[in-house]
Amino acid sequence: MYRTKNGFTLIESLIVLGIISILLSFIAPAVADLIERSRATTAHNWIITSIMFARQSAVTYGALTTLCPSSTGTSCGGQWHDGSIVFIDLNKDAKVDSEDTIVKRFEYPLDSGTIKWRSFRNRKYLQITSMGYTNFQNGNFVYCPANEDPRFRRQIVINMIGRARSVHDVDNDGVVEDRRGRYLRC
Repeated sequence: MYRTKNGFTLIESLIVLGIISILLSFIAPAVADLIERSRATTAHNWIITSIMFARQSAVTYGALTTLCPSSTGTSCGGQWHDGSIVFIDLNKDAKVDSEDTIVKRFEYPLDSGTIKWRSFRNRKYLQITSMGYTNFQNGNFVYCPANEDPRFRRQIVINMIGRARSVHDVDNDGVVEDRRGRYLRC
């Protein structure tokens, strides 16, 4: 009685492993780009959500509202990518005092990347009036990925009336430019 053996030869296994490694070498960079693009989108949406919530709170409560970076969740301080808080700033000093009310804390959803705020009058916070306008603080938030790849940098510009807009890639080269046509700086 003759028995057949099931299985693969060594050469067959090496050929399959070679094909798999070639396919993975094409797929891995695309997956890495997809992950970085997802992180950039997450950071972008986090910033927009924080701004819009602060603006809505200012209008709803009819009082000046401050959005600031907060590493503790109870006071302003730290970097934007540590998290942020929105509070009703009754004395308009951009500090959480006993008469101020913290409305919300925003936890930064990523474990990498940085966020920078550049504003007119060089303030480290963003204040929004009861009318929904900024307190003369037009400026921009910039997300910088940890890998420093310029393709994944994002910018949100805020004008004096409190409108936030995303900056896009104007020349379709895959990198976002600022209003002067230069690549975003980190």
